[in-house]
Amino acid sequence: MSPGNLKADFHIHTYHSLDSNLKPGSIIERAKELGLNVIGVVDHGSIEGGKETEALAGKIAKGLIVFVGEEIRTKEGEIIAFNIEENIPEGMDLIETCKAVKRLEGFLVLPHPFDRFRKGLGKSSYKIVRYVDAVEGFNARTMFDSFNRKGVRFSKENGLPVIAGSDAHFYEEIGSAFVVINSRPNKDDILEAIRAGKTKIVGTKSGMKPHLRTFFQKLRA
Repeated sequence: MSPGNLKADFHIHTYHSLDSNLKPGSIIERAKELGLNVIGVVDHGSIEGGKETEALAGKIAKGLIVFVGEEIRTKEGEIIAFNIEENIPEGMDLIETCKAVKRLEGFLVLPHPFDRFRKGLGKSSYKIVRYVDAVEGFNARTMFDSFNRKGVRFSKENGLPVIAGSDAHFYEEIGSAFVVINSRPNKDDILEAIRAGKTKIVGTKSGMKPHLRTFFQKLRA
């Protein structure tokens, strides 16, 4: 199959994150509705939501490609790991965590790296450039445009490709940001296309409402 433009939202949470109420079926339904070809499911400290979503998609949405991942809190901020087969413990040293991702042959992404309000790595991003496979150049939940622009600038300075994600915790957020990838529709080719910079980020900011909903979702959890 020849390469085409695939729409991918690489940052979606399920109910395995305490601040989300999304179930795999709802994620798949919304992805199909929006014409997404690829989704990345990344719960806080767990790959279980991604595994559930991938398994269900294999039954009811076989054209949808699901990347299983984990959003990992380190001592200095958060990173995302895709293509890992086990949970990576949270709360470790940043470098130690990156090494753990690479031992598992994971694909390492910097989510909202310069968002000062949401566990972005900030200047610590420069410490781990050699481990990073891609940078989240647009995160829909990032409130200030300058934070996303800093992520794009960081990627250009260091020769790293950009991707995008909605950071969805609720149904209506899915697909608010995505990346268009020129690739064949299989995981290996998609990752290679990202590494080659065959990407274009698209997105709109979610605004304050999802953050307020997240706060109350945590209280109910």
